[in-house]
Formats: sequence, structure tokens, C-alpha cells
Amino acid sequence: MILPKKWGQGQIFAFSALDGPSYASDDFVGTLSGDRIGIRFHSNTKRELAFVNVKDHGTKFDAVTSDYICFRTLPHKKNRILYADRHLVIGDAQGSAYPVVFTEGSCRTETVGKIEIQDTQDGDITALRWENGRFAFAFGHSGQEVLELVERGLSMDLDAEEARKQQFYRSLSVTDDFPYAQLYRKCASVMKTQLYSPEAEFTTIWSTPDRVPHVNLWLWDSVFHALGHRHISESIAEDLIRAVWVHQSESGFIPHMGNIHRMSAIIQPPIIAWGVWQLYQQSHNKLFLEEAYLRNRRFLNWCREHRRQSDKELYTWKTASDRNCRCDECGMDNSPRFDAKALLYAIDFSCFMANDVRYMQKIAAELGRGEEARFYEAWRAAILADINETLWCEEDGFYFDYDISRQDFHKVWSVASFLPLFAGVCSEQQAEHLAQHLTDPASFGTKVPVPSISQKDSTFGSDMWRGPVWINYNYMILDGLAQYGYRELGRKIADQTISMVDRWYQTAGTIYEFYDSNDNTAPNRLNRKGTAFEPYNTDVRMQSIRDYGWSCTLIFDLLHRKWEDTQRKQRNEAKKGENDEVCKR
Repeated sequence: MILPKKWGQGQIFAFSALDGPSYASDDFVGTLSGDRIGIRFHSNTKRELAFVNVKDHGTKFDAVTSDYICFRTLPHKKNRILYADRHLVIGDAQGSAYPVVFTEGSCRTETVGKIEIQDTQDGDITALRWENGRFAFAFGHSGQEVLELVERGLSMDLDAEEARKQQFYRSLSVTDDFPYAQLYRKCASVMKTQLYSPEAEFTTIWSTPDRVPHVNLWLWDSVFHALGHRHISESIAEDLIRAVWVHQSESGFIPHMGNIHRMSAIIQPPIIAWGVWQLYQQSHNKLFLEEAYLRNRRFLNWCREHRRQSDKELYTWKTASDRNCRCDECGMDNSPRFDAKALLYAIDFSCFMANDVRYMQKIAAELGRGEEARFYEAWRAAILADINETLWCEEDGFYFDYDISRQDFHKVWSVASFLPLFAGVCSEQQAEHLAQHLTDPASFGTKVPVPSISQKDSTFGSDMWRGPVWINYNYMILDGLAQYGYRELGRKIADQTISMVDRWYQTAGTIYEFYDSNDNTAPNRLNRKGTAFEPYNTDVRMQSIRDYGWSCTLIFDLLHRKWEDTQRKQRNEAKKGENDEVCKR
């Protein structure tokens, strides 16, 4: 079985809720080191479990996943590192390799028998025992706790634990002959460790974008996560969306972000009905469909009541003073669309509403709610009319935001303006204009499409939503192109997107938050709300995020579809061959 085997700085290493209790409050979460075989754990006091005396030229990796690593050193001794529990890492270190713990700042070190205990002032305690080629590394808040964990870790059957980790990958659909099998399983590996166990108000499994630095749930992230997870577990995919409703108020408001302690006071793009319908097409679970319909009806009504500035069915995002995160509601934190802090009829918000209302109509009809389906049909028609009357610029053949105070287009050439394809808002002629912009090498037809800002825009650059490619927008644009019959263009963009992600995974061992549209700059060197720099430091806001949630889940979904298409073609060819043979007879 081909497993992910690329070592890369910043890869997530964490214990998954699929294997046992795993909570947002857990401090024992790691990322891979860059200059050696080591794992940096992000507790209050940073620690690194490193394997020293390893010669780079003599190291061969058999597996580098988000909770299981296997490497061989000269003379080809097998070494393994596994997450056995939320606070316990076990494995073997043989041949030349041996484990050492490096701790930042001051700590008190004590040896109890063959166990080295490190105690810091913040109350975090770790213990390491390495004996006869086996090791156990434990984290806790008391000496007794870590000693017990270490002893339990050394008594565990390492081969059985390894087999359990591998079984997750064996259960996935894709076979080794698929060209992107390694990338597919890499995505699944990250997806697995995104998951938290039920805790506090969260009664189901829930997800986070990346474990480090984020430990919260986000609204539209959770929907994107569900689209990938449905190919692994339909019930988990549904639970990821259920978790979004935990903080929903009686008024219908759903915060853009929340955890077990707090929630935000803003929203995020309404994409729940669209996501739910995609899950329903596979699961046919009407109970979940009904549950989602009632919840989302309240949310869309809230958006209509609180995010309209006039009688027009056009919607405005709430903005903030911080230019680098002026519109966290739309998810485009630092987009130049919001540099001027103007009140805008937003093309993306209006399209998201049009799309989710469309799927609410479908859901209502499926549930036998005919009158409500007609209500959503009329609502959608009003949104479409206002978008095309107010936000379409005939001169440029493009959609723009509209500055309410200036009574004029706010001409920032943003990827958001392709959402009319996704939402089914535009006419065939308007769709043709948008397709031309996507292929124009002077605009959005970059080496790797689709840039978040057109090259023709004066604000085009390398910082987050000011030029780089985002997987979620590519995914939605692909959906839109398919609706309007641009299947060849869609296939080209999908293939370019997958190839880009795979190339950088093979180079750097990780899957990034966003990518350079001209493919000149490594993703880890792209700016993120400021100047990028090395070395990698998850505590710094400007550092690009590695093993990012929706990049993994949406690429996983695209790869799954690609594999299914391959299987379908093979079956059809085999059937055609059988029929031809019958005809010959």
C-alpha cells in the first residue's frame, strides 16, 4: 500500500477523534520539524521530540502521515512513531537513531529509574523512556500521570498499533494504481486529524481548519470539510454540519467561528443548504435533510433581515477597522475589495444567498413543502434580477461589487465575481464573458488558475486574497462551469489545481492554505497579512498555514471524483470489449 511518505516542515501530527478522545483543549499537538526528524509539540512550553544521530543520506521514509511515521536508517533498521493516545506517543528507535527531548526555556529535569521527566513552570510535564529500542513519550500535568502513561505505552503491542493506523488507509476507496494515490491518502491523513471528539455543547464530532494554529470551528470551513469526509463516513460528514448549529441563536444567527468557550459576533458565507444537498445526494438521509432545512431557514431569514441595506435583494458584509482582516465575514480577510471600507452590495454575498435559496427550494420540494418551495423560488428570482440589474457591468463583461454611497461599481477584479456561475445567476451570454476572463492570460488565465485578484488589477500581489489561488474558490468555480456546460475548461482547471497541489506536496510534504497563481514562489514564502519569512513559526500570524483543512478535503473530493471517473471508464471499456467479443462470435 502506497502511503504518504514526504517529510515536510509544519505537517500536522496529532491524535484523531477517530481513534479515541481528542479535544480542542489538548496541548499535546505537534508539527514536523524541518531540519531533522523531529516533532515540535505546541504545549504552553514548546518541546521537540527529535531523533538524533540520523544521517540524511541514509534515511528512507515508508510513511509520513498525520499520526504515524515510519522511517529506516542505516543499516535499514525500522523506526516508528505513533500517536497511541491524546497524551502519548510511542514507537521504536533502532540502529543509529535515538530519541531526545528538547525544551524551550528553563525546565527542571529529573530521572526516575530509566524515565527522564521534564517539569516546567507552567505546569506541563513530559516523560520519556527509551529502552531496548522501544520508547514512550508522555505529556500531562503531574508526575504520576506521565509515569503511568509511559509504562502503559511501553507495554502496548507496537505492531498492532501500527496495523490499526494503516487500516484507516486500507479502508479508503482509491487503489495503488491511481496516479494520485499518495496525495489522496495524504489528504485523508490530514482530514482524520482535523476531527475533535464531542465536548461541552458539541454533541457530535466537529472539525477545525488545521489544529495548529486554529483550535476553533468555522462555518464555511465545516461545510467544505463535510464534502470531503462524506467519502469516508456519511455520518461524520453530517455531524460536521450539525456542529455549526451549536451556537445558533433563537433569531437564527450562526457565528462565523466558535469553540467550547466563546463565539464570534459575525457570520460567514451561507453555503449550508448547498452542502447539505450534496450530502443528501449520496446518503438519501431525509431526517438530516429535515433537520438542516429548519435550521438553515432561520439562518437565511436572519441574513435577509440584518444584511440588507435597502429593498433590493442584495446583501452587504459587515466590515471591521483592521485592513488585514476587514471582511472576515466573507472569508476574504484582506481582499482589496475592502481597502476603502466602503459599504458595498457584495457580489459574493448576494450570489451565496441566491445559491442557498436555490437549494432550500430543492430541499423544500423534496420534503413535500410545496408552498415553501414556491416562496424560495420567488425569493431567488428577486435576487437574480437585482444582481443582474445592479452588479453586472456590460462595458467590462464582468460582475462587480457596488458602492452604495457613490452609486457606482466598485471595480476590483476579484475571483468573487465568478460566483454567478456557481449560483446559476448569469445568462448564457454572461457566462461566456466570464469563461473568457478565466482563460485570458492577461487577467485570470494565470499559469495556475484561478487567482483571487486578476493580474490586470493594480492590487494584484502575493498576499492571501490579493492574488494567490484558493482551493475553495476553484472548487466552486468548477461547480459553476459544469452547470453552464464548460466541462472542458472545468477539467483543465481541475487538472491544473490537482497537479499544483501534488507538485508542492511532493516538494515540501505539505498542503498549503493558498498558492502562487504564477507558480514562481513557493507557498511557504507567500505573504500572509504581512511579509513572509523563515523559519516556520506557527505563533506568527504572517506565516503561511500548512496542512490546511479545506485544501485537503476539497482536493480529496476532486481526486475521489477523478478516481470514480477512471473506474467508470474502465468498466465501460471492459463491457465494450465483452460486447465486441460477442459480436465476433
